Amino acid sequence: MLTKKQKDVLDFIKIYKTKKGYAPSLEEIKQKFKLASVSTSHYYITKLQEAGFLNKEHNQPRAVSTIEAKQTIEIPILGVIAAGQPIEAIEIPDETITITKDEIGKQGKHYALRVQGNSMINEGIFDGDIVVIRKQEVAENGQTVVAVIDDNEATLKKLYRENGKFRLQPANPTLFPIYRDEVEVRGIVVKIIRNLETQLDQGQSRGEKYVRKIDYSWDYRGEKTKSYTHGIHTYPAMFIPQVGRRLLETYSKKGDTICDIFCGSGTALVESRLIGRNAYGIDLNPFAIFLAHAKTTPINPQKLTKEYLSLIYRVEKIKDDEIKRPDFKNIDFWFKDKVIIKLAKLKKAILEIKDRSIQNFIIVAFSETVRYSSNTKTGEFKLVRIKGEKLEKHDPDVIRIFRKNAEKNIAGMTEFFKDADKNTWTKIIYGDSSKDNGIKPNSVDCIITSPPYGDSRTTVAYGQFSRLSAQWIDVFDNPNNASGVDNELLGGRATKNLTHALPSDYLKESLEKIIKQDEARARDVLSFYIGLNDCLKQAYKILKSKKYFCLVVGNRLVKQVRISTDFIIAELAEKIGFTCEDIIVRNIPGKRMPIKNSPTNIVGALEETMNKESIIVLRKN
Repeated sequence: MLTKKQKDVLDFIKIYKTKKGYAPSLEEIKQKFKLASVSTSHYYITKLQEAGFLNKEHNQPRAVSTIEAKQTIEIPILGVIAAGQPIEAIEIPDETITITKDEIGKQGKHYALRVQGNSMINEGIFDGDIVVIRKQEVAENGQTVVAVIDDNEATLKKLYRENGKFRLQPANPTLFPIYRDEVEVRGIVVKIIRNLETQLDQGQSRGEKYVRKIDYSWDYRGEKTKSYTHGIHTYPAMFIPQVGRRLLETYSKKGDTICDIFCGSGTALVESRLIGRNAYGIDLNPFAIFLAHAKTTPINPQKLTKEYLSLIYRVEKIKDDEIKRPDFKNIDFWFKDKVIIKLAKLKKAILEIKDRSIQNFIIVAFSETVRYSSNTKTGEFKLVRIKGEKLEKHDPDVIRIFRKNAEKNIAGMTEFFKDADKNTWTKIIYGDSSKDNGIKPNSVDCIITSPPYGDSRTTVAYGQFSRLSAQWIDVFDNPNNASGVDNELLGGRATKNLTHALPSDYLKESLEKIIKQDEARARDVLSFYIGLNDCLKQAYKILKSKKYFCLVVGNRLVKQVRISTDFIIAELAEKIGFTCEDIIVRNIPGKRMPIKNSPTNIVGALEETMNKESIIVLRKN
């Protein structure tokens, strides 16, 4: 399907390539059509690729080529269809869309409708989308239909027949179904089209200094996020690889040097290696550094498998009196005795592996085994012990858990080893991104990162999550030091007072509201943004002029005050010397964290967790 704007972009590419022999850059497309940002240009290129009108050679900035014209048809858009409360049925053509015949099949007559409302969001149909409808008067149970009820009111719902009646079911758990004795079906949905161009080009300011643009194409609902080595170990609040790759492909090119200043377990670093970028990663959590090294180091899968099979053979031969029991605080609280023995045997066998890269990679599976065989609730990021009868019955099969994790990880490494660009390098630095970490000024082509959403002690406790594993795998000289990680991370220590010079009106407004309720929490919040501002300054130093800095952040809720982290970053960054080019809002589908939690650990004090993220695109002046 091609909208008018998409067709205009395609025509521009064709004419440009005919004249010059190569395709226009994203920046040139942006300038030609006066788009908001190069991200918008990337959106149009992507949609033309998906529709089959463009080819693109990966990692080449101008390597798009047109494809011989496919057989297309024009379909009329017959007004608006309600995905919410029914509205009057309108069937007056106001415009057409161009679509290839192979997208909808050759059978039947078709029309299109614009969607109004969010009752079908769990089916991937959002407000502003276009649905293509095949005309027919009957539908099977469970199909999404255009239904006309009552006095010529039309709605978009899933249709079910029950006990002689019809149930029109929304795909939104907050809404109720509609029951009717009679329903007129006017067609079934055969294609969903994301029509984001108004949002992409204009956005909605709502009187704010900056503009947030909702873009469902960044949701990647239903996409596989654990491919390659991304899935070898759980880590809190990781951004998905699809977001990282899209940012890399939009704002950098093959051979560039990128940096993730809060690299965590290395999502952006893995993607960089896969698509031909050199990469720096910086983090203050030693456990994250360990994971990032393991995920980004290509290992021959045959050698890896051989060592793994040998390990499994050896571990069964180790006797109880041959092991060394770890010595860290509260080990018996978090692990049952026979679990400790099994884990110690595994560790002994792993440490006998001479190849350090292989040893470290297998330790990652061991680390996940530590987590899943401990007395903790594995669905929590903070350390929460199993209680009562569940704890008594808790009897994990340590070796089985390890084998499952190890074999999954080897499969991921096999995939990564095959596709990773061996000519690129990855350098991971244990350090504080608010300070100089030895990266030369003006040497980085693009910075892509996802900072912590807030002070780690009250928001996402990275240190707590990794503590038990870190104690077992010796990432600290003293294993008891693992408990203090959260205090060292961004916002880990509250400020002594509320005096500051941060140039952000949005932050000032939020702090004033929080102070009225809890001054201590306000100092936590201020500490986070002071540290983040220092990180922005360091990022500015290492980034080349006119290059991009992309941050994926969440607008956190503190004491029922929604803090606009995206706007705060934009304000702070512009004072440093950046220009804010884009703020894109994406949903977080399949979110692992609960809808509500208790960040303050006060019984009964629940707050909503974030289900949206903002992608802030900054450019160094």
